[in-house]
Amino acid sequence: MSGGDEGENAMTESQTESLEPIADEHRSMSLSHYIPVWWASFIIVQGFATAFFAVYPQGPLNLLQAAVAMTIGATVSAILFTLNGVWGYEMGIPFVAQTRAAFGIRGSVMPNLVRVIPAVGWLGIGNWIGALAINSITTTLWGFGHVPLYFILFLLLNIALAWGGITSIKWFDSLAAGVIIVLLTYTVYVVLSTQGIASASLEYDGTWGLPFLTVIAAHVGTAITGALNAADISRHLKKRRGSWNHILGHLLGIAPAMLYMALVGLVFGISTDTANPVYAIMKVAPSPAIGIAMLVFVLAAQISSNLTLNIVPPIHVFQDSLGISWQNGLLVTGILSVATFPWVLFSAEGGIYFLFINSYAVPLGPILGILLADYWIFRAEDTSIPSLYDKHAGSKYWFIRGFSVTAVASTVIGSVASLLLLDLSWMIGLPVGFVSYVVLRKGNLDERSLEYLSSTRA
Repeated sequence: MSGGDEGENAMTESQTESLEPIADEHRSMSLSHYIPVWWASFIIVQGFATAFFAVYPQGPLNLLQAAVAMTIGATVSAILFTLNGVWGYEMGIPFVAQTRAAFGIRGSVMPNLVRVIPAVGWLGIGNWIGALAINSITTTLWGFGHVPLYFILFLLLNIALAWGGITSIKWFDSLAAGVIIVLLTYTVYVVLSTQGIASASLEYDGTWGLPFLTVIAAHVGTAITGALNAADISRHLKKRRGSWNHILGHLLGIAPAMLYMALVGLVFGISTDTANPVYAIMKVAPSPAIGIAMLVFVLAAQISSNLTLNIVPPIHVFQDSLGISWQNGLLVTGILSVATFPWVLFSAEGGIYFLFINSYAVPLGPILGILLADYWIFRAEDTSIPSLYDKHAGSKYWFIRGFSVTAVASTVIGSVASLLLLDLSWMIGLPVGFVSYVVLRKGNLDERSLEYLSSTRA
């Protein structure tokens, strides 16, 4: 290999782990990699648990109502990924740079840090789920277990797999997707062929009212974090077929995976009275061997999900806000995930699980609405990429001392509206944030605020 080739490869590898835009020729994922990465990211116990906690006897809906809610949630999620991920695909920039266009060079810190909270929370939950799975396996095979120890070991395994950056994540997730799908298909077949569908879940009245909408909100809520920073992954997708690579990558990568995982959750939810989804896997399994195989799926699923949805986003935020390396950002992310007390969050008792989802979605819904409005209404064809990286006073996205009053005010308005009915959370906050941003932006709030501050100083 020539020195020039070595230099080009080194530049490419360094570039893909930095926050700088990724040029078209340096994209590392084809569509055949991209779709499996999302499959592996969303075929997870979290999605399983949403359906599990929704359907009778675990939740308030009958089987038909829960299935409809899951279908709506998966479809909406895929659309949100497609609409917001365009920043990464078209411009090669990550989420932390995308937010500067709407919130300002300094103001972007607000949505970026807000995004970190659910990411580290889900990372902690994912690692706790992994620990529960390992504990069930060792208890079944050898009669002993230690969940806290397994929790730490599983966290260290996730850190090790993510240490090499997006390249290691791409290959692990692509391989994991195939293994997960095979295990899940066999799992569903065994449960349905041995136990069938419980008639109680079909005969239960359920409701099409607020609990039905709450389940939809929670189902999308498990994905809205990924939709918010879809650019972090879509910027690695090779640009072919115009925009179709981007559209197909999300429609085929998000919705089918979420629907399939929901199907598994519904099947297990109606087949057991065990309140913990992970332990329900072993209880429903017709034999210990099959149960262990299904728990192996849990381990692979949690790792693949953690890598793309819960590790990359906070690392990029810490790189941007703290100026640290990928590896140091990874360590910070791992430590914070332990401090979220995932053993409390991953619980159906008192609706804690749904409450966690709907609570973090309070600000995330408006923020996503603002980002969508900013791009599709105001600057789809008018985004200066170099200006997004110009952090000097007076730059194009400096607004008022580095902050956009319009975006901040819209976030507050959308969040307050969400709090009025927390069960629906983002379903209220996203459209309110979208409309508020459009109205305030057209009303030139930033310019008026700047004029007011200038006249006051004078």
